[in-house]
This record gives sequence, C-alpha cells and structure tokens, in this order.
Amino acid sequence: MPLDENTQIFVTESKELLDDMEDALLELERSPNDNDLINRVFRAAHTIKGSSGLFGFDHIVAFTHVAENLLDDVRNCLVPVNDDLISLFMRVKDHIVTLIQSVIDDSAVNEEENQELIGLLEAFKLGSGAAPVVVAPKINESKVTENVGEKLKSDNWHISVRLGVDTFRQGFNPKIMFQQLSALGELIKVRLVIENVPSIDQLDAESCYFGWEIMLKTDVGKSDIYEVFEFFDDGHVNILAPKSCVSEYKDMLNKLPDDDVVLGQILVEINALTESELQQALEKQKDDGGLTGDILIEQGSVQPEVVKTVVDRQNKLRSEKQKEMSFVRVDAEKLDILVTLVGELVISGAKVSQIASERDDDELIESSEEMMTTLEEMRESALGLRMVPIANTFNRFNRVIRDIAKDLNKKVRLEITGGDTELDKTVIERIGDPLTHLIRNSMDHGLELPAERLQAGKLEEGVVHLKAYHETGTIVIEVSDDGKGLDAERILTIAKEKGIVKEDKSLSDKEIYNLIFQPGFSTAKEVSNISGRGVGMDVVRRNIESLRGTVVVDSISGKGSSMIIRLPLTLAIIDGFNVGVSNESFIIPLDMMEECVTLSEEQKKEAGIHDYINLREQVLPLIRLDVHFGLDVKSSDSDRLDVVVVKFAGKKLGLIVDELHGEAQAVIKPLGRVFKGVRGFAGFTILGSGQLALIMDVPDLVKSVTDRESFEHENVNKKTIGFGSPNNVMH
Repeated sequence: MPLDENTQIFVTESKELLDDMEDALLELERSPNDNDLINRVFRAAHTIKGSSGLFGFDHIVAFTHVAENLLDDVRNCLVPVNDDLISLFMRVKDHIVTLIQSVIDDSAVNEEENQELIGLLEAFKLGSGAAPVVVAPKINESKVTENVGEKLKSDNWHISVRLGVDTFRQGFNPKIMFQQLSALGELIKVRLVIENVPSIDQLDAESCYFGWEIMLKTDVGKSDIYEVFEFFDDGHVNILAPKSCVSEYKDMLNKLPDDDVVLGQILVEINALTESELQQALEKQKDDGGLTGDILIEQGSVQPEVVKTVVDRQNKLRSEKQKEMSFVRVDAEKLDILVTLVGELVISGAKVSQIASERDDDELIESSEEMMTTLEEMRESALGLRMVPIANTFNRFNRVIRDIAKDLNKKVRLEITGGDTELDKTVIERIGDPLTHLIRNSMDHGLELPAERLQAGKLEEGVVHLKAYHETGTIVIEVSDDGKGLDAERILTIAKEKGIVKEDKSLSDKEIYNLIFQPGFSTAKEVSNISGRGVGMDVVRRNIESLRGTVVVDSISGKGSSMIIRLPLTLAIIDGFNVGVSNESFIIPLDMMEECVTLSEEQKKEAGIHDYINLREQVLPLIRLDVHFGLDVKSSDSDRLDVVVVKFAGKKLGLIVDELHGEAQAVIKPLGRVFKGVRGFAGFTILGSGQLALIMDVPDLVKSVTDRESFEHENVNKKTIGFGSPNNVMH
C-alpha cells in the first residue's frame, strides 16, 4: 500500500533500530555480561513497540511486548545470556522485519511463525529459573549489595518513574499509584519530570510524556513497593533502597531514558548532593570558571564516580542530539533527480563555453569559466550527497557469517578494514548480493573445520576479512580468508571434465582460478543449501560487470584466498579527457589516465613493427583505437603520433589516438538496448558542440589486451617479446 510520510519514517527508523539490535546481539555473544549491549537490544524493541502503537500496528505491539518481557528479565539478571537466547532473538529480529514488511505490503502475517516465536519466548522466560515474587515487565530491579562500595546519605527509598508513550491508552492511572505509595509510608518529595514533553505542534493529547522522581519514607520491603507497579505495563521504574551504594546510583542514572538530561537535579533529590552544596558550586563557577563537576569533587560534595557518570551521560546525550540535528532525511529519488539536473547543467555549461570560445569574446569566456567552476563545485556537492560509507553494508555480514558458521560447524570471525570508504549509493545497493556469494564461498570452500585448522598449525577460528579502499578513481573491495586456498589442479581437472577447458590447453594459475566464474562450475562434492550448484560465482561476475567493475582471484595454497573487486566510484558524472579517433570523439575517464605521450621517431618505428613500445625502460602495450573499433584510418599531413597512457589494477596500456581535445566533464548516459553486449564502452555523453561521444571502458580495454596475450600464448609455440614478455607491465 502507498505509505504516508510518517509511516515511511516509522519503517526507516524501525529498520535502523533492528540493525542496531542485530549488531548488539552479535557483540553480546562475545560479551554476555555487557549491560550496555543488553540495554541496546531492549531499547530497540521498546522503541519499535511504542512507535507501532502510535500508528495502530497492534500485531507488532503484541509481539514486541512478549519479547520485551523476556528482555526485561535479562536486564534484571533473571535470565542468563547464552547462545540459545541470542539465536532466539536473532529470529525475533528477523520476524519483526517481516511484520514491518507486512505493513509495507499490506499482506497477512504468518500466524503460525508468530505463535511459535511467542511460545518460545514465553517458554524461555518460564524456564529461566526462579522468578521474583512480583514481576513487573518494565521494572528494573537492582540487587542491593551490602558492604560493597561507599553508601550515599539518603535514609529514604528513591523511586524513579518514567511513563511510556502508551501508558494512558493502557489504562494506567497515576493517581492510584500515588495513593498506594502514600499508604505504604510518607512521600517526602515528589518532582514531576516534564523534560520529555514535546512542543505544542507535536503534542499528542492521548500520549504520555511524564515521569516522577519520588522519595518515600517507609519501613516496608522492596517487594511491597513493587506491588504498586504490578500492572505497570509501559515505561521505566527503578527503585533504590535507603543508603544504597554509589554503584547502584550510577546504574540507576545510566538506565534513565535517553531523553532525560536534567540529571543534576536528580543528584540533589537522591541526597547525593544538597541544594546549598550545588548553589555553592555554581557561585564558585560563576566567579572562577571551571566545570561544575570538578568543583563539586574539589569541595567534597559528591563522589567522583557519581559525577563522572552524570557528566559522561550528558556528553553522550548532547553528542547524539547534535548528530541527529545535523542530519536530514531525504528521499533517494529526489537525490537522483538533483544529480540528473546537475548533469544537464554540466552539458549546457559546456555548450556555453564552446560558444564563448568560438566568438572569441574575452568577457564571455571569463564569465563562462566562472560559471563552469561553480558548476563543478555543485556537481561535486550533488554527487557527494549520493556517497555513503560502505561500513553499513560490511557490518551486516556479521550476522551472515554467524549463521553460516553454525550451519558448517566452523568458528569464523569477521574483520573489517576501510568501512568509512564512501561509494555511490546505487553501487552500494547492488554490491550486497555479490559480496554475500563471495563470503559464503570463502566459508564453505576456503575455511577449514576447527580440527583441520589446528592440525595445519592455525588457530581454530578462521578469519574472513572485508577491506575497502580507493585506487586510481575506483574503489577496491577485497574479500579474503586465511583458509586452505584454491586447489589449481583440482579446478583444472573439473573444468576439463565439464568441457570448460580443452584437454590439451595449459593455463597459468591465475587463469585457472578465474575458471570458478564460469557458469555451472563448482568444486563442491555435494549440493547443500550453501553451495554446490555452480551459479553463485557466475552471478557474482555478471553483477559486478553490470556495474562496470571487475573481479579477480588471488590465492596461496595453505594460506588463503582473496577476491578483488574494482568498481567505479560513481555511475553519474565523471571528469574525462576528450580524444579524437578518425572522425569520432571518445571520452577517457581522467582518473585512469597516467599521461599523454608524443612518440619519437624510434618509438614510431617500434610501434609499427610490434604492438608495444619501450617507455622509460618499461614495456607499454599499445592499442590503435581506430583499428580496434573498426573505424576508417584518418589521413593526416602531420607525422605526430599521440599515445594516451591509461592504468587500471596496476596494469598500463597505451591508446593511440589522432587528436587530443582536452579535459571535459562527462555526464554518463546508458547505451540503449541495441548496444547491449557491445564491449569497450561504459556509456555515452553529449559534448558542448552537441556531438555524442562514447565513454571508454578502460578495464575492458585492459582485459582485451590480456585476452590477446592469452591467445598468443596458446597459438605461438615460441617465446616472444611483446605481450608475452616477462618484463611486460601487463603481467
């Protein structure tokens, strides 16, 4: 169904919360006693539940409520964190994703799966051990540890209450709460917390935004106080006994809702600090400057641990709020429209520059140059809006690796390098599936079982390494592992059996490794739910090539394998270099250009005999673009021969052209269906003159030279120089 703007925000924020929940669960598996991680999981479920209630998604509220109950017991140390619990909540997270998707699709919920998970959650809760006499779903009970840590001065119970957004809708009456507390003893102090009340234009009359800090003098026990909140079904409650330890107050402060930033007043109310001590510190700060917390510690008014907890929390909350305020959610489609419009401006600007140059009007030329400079900055800004860090894509593979490792009975750790490397949003969206295939392949075929690794002198835990970095106008993504590597002999044998390679053909190791990308090729001995059908790696190559990228394999026997992907930084606008070949214009991506060289007489003779030249003691392979593209050879009175040197993946290639026109901004437009499958071009652009110019696919040109080299090796039975030379930089 079409979603309104608010529902779209709910869906987006819920997915972000669920991603954070998954990350926290994966970290929790390594640090099961980390309270911050447990609270992250709880907050994600609680926030989604509250937001779902606002929009009337009752099926999501009902399910997350059950999950929240179990999480609350985990927070209160009533249920231990173990692999079974984490696996269960991984399923819970996936199911909530499905529930949210049902809202988007307006489809029915799988009630059987829903009830199964609810049953598992409730069974886990019941089977977790002895429960307290009274269990309130949202109450955080802290164990009082006697004689541990310094006591604070309060002789009263301190109750911190924060009502949930849906508290009033669920029938909770605060008046009854205060009547029952008054019956237990004397309410020494009550402060209404209103910091979370939104502005009037965002206020929902049926929602609740209140909380209280309560000091109660009573002789009853903690269980009696908890009975007051027995039916408190939404929100947050924390109860501290008289003379509690510093550590317990720190824990209470950390557990307050994130929007609660007025913590200094709470220190006064819990008798960690007196009003006069606070006022004295504020006066001293006014006169001498400095931080309030440092002054309080210096005058001995409050314990340093408590001050540090408050200051750290306030800094964290302020930082998060500033970060939230600095971001604006923008529809991706609007960004695409903006980039398209900027592209059209670039084309129009090029036309203006061309006209200015033809009229030889200095003032017009100067104005057009200023306009083009501004347009270039606008272009960089527009493209920058589409660039996103690859970290989010990388991080999601923590879950993939965990699940596959359990299926394969292997121990695997994911390492990530270069997560802050930015890539075009469109490329990011389409690279996920190829990376998934590569990681699954590494885990299934590359990494050994723990016993095999120990026998080989390795740690029993294998490593899959995801690495990203920039290189000459491209982004490089490496997927590597420290497994057993590829078995070249076995790959070649299987390839010959399947008829992929002729029986009498000899190949280098790298050529053999690349056979794994052939359709239908697989080294798996049996088909499983992970691999064996011979379609994964073929899909990987086709998907990467559709992004104008390349993928190559490197492997060392017994040490591991690497899959190296190279992709363009953007699919929209590039800086290019305009060259003329015959009567046509071509654009070479500027970031793949090394230099332009005018050949000497000796080099021209060498190029006429061979398909290479000696350039500064290095062999440079050459391609005559007019011959390569089947164009008419242009006759010229000039003896000048220009070569554009390009570089990709560490390999250099010389392109012989007729004319050098200079730099040009190119708006990449896709070739139509008629040209589908035509190699050597990444698209086309419109020049300032209105002429169409094809954009060269440098990686494909480099590959064509490599293919030609392979062909020469196969058909020439003698050692030649040229492309087969061991000194050739193409090797």
